[in-house]
Amino acid sequence: MQLKPSPRAIALYYFGIFAVLGVYLPLFPSWLAAQGVRGVAMGAIAATLPAMGLIAPPVFGFIADSLGVRVWLIRAACAGALVVFALLSLSSALGVALGFGGLFVAALAFAFFRSPMFSMADVVAMETSLSSGIAYGRLRLWGSLSFALMAIAGGALIDTARPAAFPATMTAALLAAFLVSWALPARGEAPFRRPDPREPSDAASAPASRGAVKQRARALLRSHDFRLFLAASFLAQSANSSYDLCYTLHLRDVGFPESLVGVAWAVGVAGEIALMAFSGPLLQRFAPPALLAVAFAGAALRWALLSTVQWWPALLAIQPLHAVSFAMMWVASLAYTRDRAPPEILATAQGLFAASAGAGSVIGMLAWGELYRRGGGSLTFGVAAITASIAFVLAVTFARSARRSLSGSAVFSVSSQYQE
Repeated sequence: MQLKPSPRAIALYYFGIFAVLGVYLPLFPSWLAAQGVRGVAMGAIAATLPAMGLIAPPVFGFIADSLGVRVWLIRAACAGALVVFALLSLSSALGVALGFGGLFVAALAFAFFRSPMFSMADVVAMETSLSSGIAYGRLRLWGSLSFALMAIAGGALIDTARPAAFPATMTAALLAAFLVSWALPARGEAPFRRPDPREPSDAASAPASRGAVKQRARALLRSHDFRLFLAASFLAQSANSSYDLCYTLHLRDVGFPESLVGVAWAVGVAGEIALMAFSGPLLQRFAPPALLAVAFAGAALRWALLSTVQWWPALLAIQPLHAVSFAMMWVASLAYTRDRAPPEILATAQGLFAASAGAGSVIGMLAWGELYRRGGGSLTFGVAAITASIAFVLAVTFARSARRSLSGSAVFSVSSQYQE
């Protein structure tokens, strides 16, 4: 019988892997600059993370469904990422300069291994939510909390001017994540072995033939509602990337107090954590497509306000909308994916969603910087508001065209069980 990971183990793993991102995302550009990597070279290296997000999630999802593995893929990915930064840490400690080529390869390898570390965690969390009755959001919020804490602590304690400080910290964080991954039991996962039909198995994680996975994935992609869902996810994430790239710049340009910029980000994360904590009852009552429409409408409102509001207390008051524009979008998207996809291709479906969102992020990152240079926050967030509005229209459309009734309570409620 398949032994499911405990909710506590999943929450601990989320805490571990998001601590890694809490170090990487805020500090990696500064560390590159300290190594003499700037301009186009820095952009090319930094772009490996979102670029690999276009390729790796569906590939690893297909592998996971074809071989019936989840946890072993997570462990292998954690080990690979750990080796990458251990080598970086060693070269920095020895004073060996890698140059652009070496740093690019290292960043690309980390981006490759990072994908299953996170995407497979969501798949495991969704599957475990069925048996445990614990809402997905209550597991995932530990990742958001970890990211916020590590971003604050890392910025205060890690000196990126010291060549070995950043890679050494990343190595320690990845080692912790790798060790925590062993708290996720992998009993019942059987790569390269066909199951005995007389043995009980879990359909969600049992291996299926590659042909069967491809056939079911193609059928899912042919469905009108799922294609609209992917298109809406692409547009919504491209709009959200304006926040990631330009929000701090906009705050400083409109005279937001420098000392409160970090507070503004923290308020947004606090809203995200709060919504995930109470996402179970919310998704018990409303279907995921309806919540996605609300999330995209809330995002459009948020970006429209950011494009027009100049008074800094009002800008701070807008930040709780992050709970709607990101957290609600994320949990509703995973609920829709879990309910819409056959259990045998859940990892593949999750990979398709992640790739669509990643593509939106890449396109957005390429567009928002130039828009901000030309028209500042007013133009940037105004266009983001229009983009999110189009995603809202698509969400309303695919909500009406869904081929079967979708209920978020199947995965995300506190007490309900999935019904096929």
